[in-house]
Amino acid sequence: MLRKIYLTSALEQLMALGAVQRPSRAHSVLRVVISDGAAALSDADRRFYDLELVPLIERATAAY
Repeated sequence: MLRKIYLTSALEQLMALGAVQRPSRAHSVLRVVISDGAAALSDADRRFYDLELVPLIERATAAY
């Protein structure tokens, strides 16, 4: 449950910063991870999540 709250908050922060827009691949991938976990991602989306989104989330949440 805490993971969902953390990721939902991170998504809201990223959208407020303009780093993630709706609709976009980043938004779609994050919504899947929030609702079903990273295991639900395809291999390509998992790489995108791990390499692009996780560092983005970490930078955005570290600022707050």
